[in-house]
Amino acid sequence: MESSSPTALDADKQEVVNLCVRILETLKLGGAAGREQFLATLAPYGTACHARAMVNKGFEHEQFPHGFANRMPWDSIQDGELEEGLDGTPTVLIDRDLAMVWTPYWFTRNGALTHLGTNCFTLIKTAWDESLPQKVEWKICGLTDTARLPTEEDRKRLGKE
Repeated sequence: MESSSPTALDADKQEVVNLCVRILETLKLGGAAGREQFLATLAPYGTACHARAMVNKGFEHEQFPHGFANRMPWDSIQDGELEEGLDGTPTVLIDRDLAMVWTPYWFTRNGALTHLGTNCFTLIKTAWDESLPQKVEWKICGLTDTARLPTEEDRKRLGKE
C-alpha cells in the first residue's frame, strides 16, 4: 500500500529525495557544522553497509548515528573539499512510512572525480522525538553503497575530466 493519495505520495517522494540530497550536501561542510547536519538526517538506530571489497567474508559497516558519522574526518575536511552528487534520476519506492531511494552518485575530492557508484537509502517516517508526537518526519535508517573507479567515459559524461 502507498500513501493515501497521489498528491501525498508525490510530496513524500520529494521529501525523501530531498533528505538524501541533504545528507550528501553535508559533505561539502567541514568541522562540527557538517557533522551536525549529517547527524540530523539519520535515525537514532540503523546501519551503513559498504558493498565494496569483501574482507574475511564481510564488508565495511557502521552503526548509526555516530559510528557512521565518525567515518568522515570532519575536523580535517575543508569546506568544499568533498562533494557527492546524484548521477541521474533517483528511483523512489514508498509504502506508507517506509521508503527506499536508489541513487547513482559521483564523488569528488578537491574537484577531481575519485569514484562513483550507487547509494540505496532506507528511510522511516515517524515521530522520532517522544516529546513531540505531532512532529512526524522522515529519517535515514539504512544505507548500502557501492563504489568503483571512474572510467574515461564516466569523466566525460559527468564533465569532470
